[in-house]
Amino acid sequence: MLEDLKYMLLTLTLVLAFVSASPAQQPAPSPAQNQSESLTDRSFKSRIFEVKYRDPNSLINAVYHLGSGFKGATMSGNSEFRTITVRDFPENIATIEEALKRLDVPTAPRPNIELHMHVLLASNTTGPATDVPAGLKDVLTQLRATLNYRNYELAASIVQRLTETPRGLQGSGIAELPSTSPGTPNSSMPYEYFINNVSLLQNATGAASVQIAEFTFVTQEKERARIQTALNLRDGETVVVGTATIRNRALVIVLTAKLIK
Repeated sequence: MLEDLKYMLLTLTLVLAFVSASPAQQPAPSPAQNQSESLTDRSFKSRIFEVKYRDPNSLINAVYHLGSGFKGATMSGNSEFRTITVRDFPENIATIEEALKRLDVPTAPRPNIELHMHVLLASNTTGPATDVPAGLKDVLTQLRATLNYRNYELAASIVQRLTETPRGLQGSGIAELPSTSPGTPNSSMPYEYFINNVSLLQNATGAASVQIAEFTFVTQEKERARIQTALNLRDGETVVVGTATIRNRALVIVLTAKLIK
């Protein structure tokens, strides 16, 4: 009897091992499911849209959710041939077509930005007054009321035209420093300026302004002067960017922004 019990245990162990080693059987798709997928696939249509003005992939990001989302529906862009290919239900393709007509339009040209920079030197010398641009008359009135200097001279003028850019813009030059005493020759002042990250903004009324994330003006004098700030200028506005002391004079930077369309 003990022999029979051992035989039964051995048989049960072999059966369990066989069952555990057998792969799990996946239920076969039902005929109704196969028929549904087949009908959906046959209902799809394909359409190629030509893109004229915008980036195809950017447009896809804008209209992607107008697709049906059904399995087999696709939307792809080709930047080389400037096309968008859609495979979906006809009603979804029609909706995507209408959206692309509204979005694929030419963008309004962005104006150029023209920056006028004036480098002024303020002092208390009693020499003859030098000519300063007429457009700075109001600025000089403001400066005389704020700073304790009588005379203002134009050392340099810079005009820089640029567009919106995140990259830095660099320039340099040499400003003439008039002599502060009779018989002494004029001297020169090398300088550099840096303009970083320029962009155009519009307020609620549509008026445009120029935003400069960083403006820096540096002189190469022995007593190095540095003016650094962020700016936001309206079209045609003239502002005093900043002042710095150079020996017995003051360096004043004035900036005007104009939009050129």
